[in-house]
Parts: sequence; C-alpha cells; structure tokens
Amino acid sequence: MYRIYVYVYSDVEDIRVVINLDYPLQTEDYVHRIGRTARSGAKGTAYSFFTRDNAKQAQELIQLLKDSKQDVNEKLFAMSKSKYFGNRGGNYRGGM
Repeated sequence: MYRIYVYVYSDVEDIRVVINLDYPLQTEDYVHRIGRTARSGAKGTAYSFFTRDNAKQAQELIQLLKDSKQDVNEKLFAMSKSKYFGNRGGNYRGGM
C-alpha cells in the first residue's frame, strides 16, 4: 500500500473539502487536518478513510463528532463496540 501525504504549509483561503486518505494516529492531528476547511468562519466538508486498523480510535472520534454536533455513522458505532474490529488475526468479522 502506498501512502500519499499532502500538507498545506500556509493558510490557503477557500478550502471547501479535505480528504484524509489515512486517519492520523492522534485525534488532535485529525482536528488540525479537518480544520483547514473552517478558516475565517468558512464551512467545509472533510472525508476520512477510517478502517479496522483505526478501530482503537473509534471511541475518541465518536466523542469528538458528538461534541461538535456532527452526525456519527452507524458503522463507526458498530466498530467501536465490536470485539472483532482491530483484530488483525483470522477472526475479522467486520462489514465495512
């Protein structure tokens, strides 16, 4: 798998969409990334690929979304509650 990183090093006006191809290891970094869409009171949309490899961060992301009054995808709730997500062995039973 290849990872592509694109960083914006200065404030760029009028960013409406941010796409995270990988969910960062720290939720704080996620907040920083998606914050690019909200400069100067503007609004935007952030899409993030969140996989079973990120399952250990599901609860923290859910809380962040709730605190921000954002919708939480049902599959994210399921991931946070399932013992199978995050298991990299042969017992993976996720349905993403």
